Amino acid sequence: MKDFLAKNRWPLIIALAAIVVRVFYLVELSNQPGFSVPMVDEKWHWLWAQEILEKSFWGEGSYFRGPLYPYLLAFFYFVTDASIFWAKFLQILICGLTAIFIFKIGRRLFNETVAIISGFAYAFYGTLVFYEAMFLIPVLFLFFLVWGMCRLIENQDSSSLKSWAITGLIFGLAAITRPNIILVVPFLALWLYYRHKQPSLDWKIAIRPALVMVAGMFLAIAPVTIRNYIVTGDLILISSQGGINLYLGNNEVADGLTMIMPEVELGQSITWKMFIPVTSAVAEKEMGRELSDAEVSGFWTGKAVSFVVNNPTEFLGLVWKKSVYLLSGFENSDASDIYYQRRKSSLYSLLLWDNIISFPFGLLLPLVCLGLIVLRHDFKKLLPLYIFILAYIPSIVLFLVTARHRLPLVPFLIVIAAAGVYTLLKSARKLTKPNLALALTIFAAAAIIFNMKFYDLGVPNPFQIHFNGGLTYYRLGDYKEAEQEYLLADKAFPYSSALLVNLAEVQMKLDKIDNADRTLSRALLLSPQLAMAHNSLGILVQTRGNLDSARTLYRNAISFYNEDQSRLNEIGEYYVNLAGVMEKRSLIDSAAWAFKQAMLSSPLYPRAFLQAGAFFARNGMHELADSTYIDAMRVQPLGAVDFYNWGLSYIERQMYNEGLQLMRRALKRDQKLHHAYYVIAAVYRNVYEPKDSISFYLQKCLDIEPDYQPALSLMKELES
Repeated sequence: MKDFLAKNRWPLIIALAAIVVRVFYLVELSNQPGFSVPMVDEKWHWLWAQEILEKSFWGEGSYFRGPLYPYLLAFFYFVTDASIFWAKFLQILICGLTAIFIFKIGRRLFNETVAIISGFAYAFYGTLVFYEAMFLIPVLFLFFLVWGMCRLIENQDSSSLKSWAITGLIFGLAAITRPNIILVVPFLALWLYYRHKQPSLDWKIAIRPALVMVAGMFLAIAPVTIRNYIVTGDLILISSQGGINLYLGNNEVADGLTMIMPEVELGQSITWKMFIPVTSAVAEKEMGRELSDAEVSGFWTGKAVSFVVNNPTEFLGLVWKKSVYLLSGFENSDASDIYYQRRKSSLYSLLLWDNIISFPFGLLLPLVCLGLIVLRHDFKKLLPLYIFILAYIPSIVLFLVTARHRLPLVPFLIVIAAAGVYTLLKSARKLTKPNLALALTIFAAAAIIFNMKFYDLGVPNPFQIHFNGGLTYYRLGDYKEAEQEYLLADKAFPYSSALLVNLAEVQMKLDKIDNADRTLSRALLLSPQLAMAHNSLGILVQTRGNLDSARTLYRNAISFYNEDQSRLNEIGEYYVNLAGVMEKRSLIDSAAWAFKQAMLSSPLYPRAFLQAGAFFARNGMHELADSTYIDAMRVQPLGAVDFYNWGLSYIERQMYNEGLQLMRRALKRDQKLHHAYYVIAAVYRNVYEPKDSISFYLQKCLDIEPDYQPALSLMKELES
């Protein structure tokens, strides 16, 4: 053990440093209000992990993105009992292994000093710390990517086909984490072939390591492809998001930084959970028929290619703009503001900043430029890193350029920069003054260029920051803080009708009805046909007792509904609200129609089925109640109140056994549902059960609610 520790002292120290830095940052984050409320992609991955465990392990439809990370997250979800902190803690442990592989790459290409510099640079690299402590793909993708590149470099002269098969399998695992690595591996395989090619060696033998590595990659991918084919009937290699991602990066309104397209208003109201069906619906609407997942991806790919072919000047301008973003020191974050996060962690504020130099990327790139000059004689040695970087860049520039998307370049840029600095310092005394001046001039020029702000980079977005803050506090149930965040967002950008609807909803929760009224009036002035604003105003006037106005507003919401720009199940919500007003107006047939429309238009909306089932039960439509509750169970497990309402329907039909069974199921979910105890006692009384049995359930009811008059009356009757 001592020999092992002595031999591996530095890689273990570096791994520990990487883990400790990230855990310290995680602890600081865990004390922030929104830590327990994942947002945007984090939320999507966390919910996906939950669905893997609780709904269907294999899922439905093709995988929209590489599935390996959500399955790993599902394992963390299971072993930590859904603890966000401990799931992230386990995830961070992976970073220690990534640090070791970076160390090994630096040592294999150069020496231990370069390896140590590279390893510590990774451990303390602020952007990596930011993303690897989130429920996002980079933490796992970087692990497999760096591991695969480490094996490629360490074994580059090996003829062991087993070794190359393992390397290919590792690249395959990286591919089912993030598929764009598939575009890079063939170039690495070509390099491997030329590495093994010798005049005395038959080319068929020389090409075997490369072919085996590629075969190993596709062997790892094969189970995902087979699963997609079995589930959908489509031959989808890994995921179906490639087409829409390509179009998001290449259309007439694309900006290279954000998800934007002319067909759908992708804003705060469109979550990832809704993104897939919304964009699929747009494709099917334009094609005029139902499309498979592969056809949807092909549709958006075709749209992107059409834009490129028909608008070559605009496309080249967009590529140039994205190339500038790629080489900018400023970190553009797509999920949350990477610089605003500095306020939440004292450690993180030391590892990333934007002041003169956009640290760390704005320092890394000039050091890489210095390294390219200093290491020009080591070109062949560094060729695998150069090939990866140059082959991977198109997979960034053709899509979106953000800090997260360019992150896979960072480990290899770090090695080049570390080797350049080490070599320069080591040979500084031997350099002539002109050569040293030239090197420093190149570094200074690169530092100036890469830290300049071009286009709209570096412009703060307080609206998005405070909007996300409002969403976070709302989900935490802190409506007062949510209102304050929404008001700050409104102050930063007072033209977002979606924000105003959210603000009004919070104000209604706080009983600020007049404020909410004014807020919704502003929303409708900005967007007169905004369906959700009409719906929210309908809720508001209904609380004031104006049922006729509420009915009109709900109908307006339904008529203005646009499925391409709406939240999932939104139309179902409108019909449910309309049905509630109809019932209060004693328009039972109209209410029944509205509930049926809610279930038909939003077949995955639990509230529609559960409220419809209760409505049918209390209005004597018992067969409809039965079928509705059965359908509801396919959407979401029934709760205590749902079983209770359904049980009342059976008891009203004098189907006592079925009714009592449902009452007991209700009590399994909520042992304090005193109404259910009373109903059981009342049924026992009607079917002449022993007095002790009736008294037992009545006493259970009264233990929970001592003043419940029906139970008191029945108990008095029993005693007399």
